[in-house]
Amino acid sequence: MFEKELAIYYKAKSTLPLGRFVLIHGDELVGVFDTDAEALVEGARRFGREAFLVRQVRDEEPVFSIPALSLGILRAPSAY
Repeated sequence: MFEKELAIYYKAKSTLPLGRFVLIHGDELVGVFDTDAEALVEGARRFGREAFLVRQVRDEEPVFSIPALSLGILRAPSAY
């Protein structure tokens, strides 16, 4: 899910202003917004219940760690 949108994000990332939020739908970078709320409102207005991506432009991507999964305490099935 969001493969197209993420490809558009990474392709355009070097030209996007850091700290702002982008709205991407399919193959289209719809706009750049000051807040995530503005981007979400515009996405809902334009696309309704269709999927769209809102992402903050950052130098480095955040890394998420879930120790319970790493330690095997919880199990999450892989999609692949």
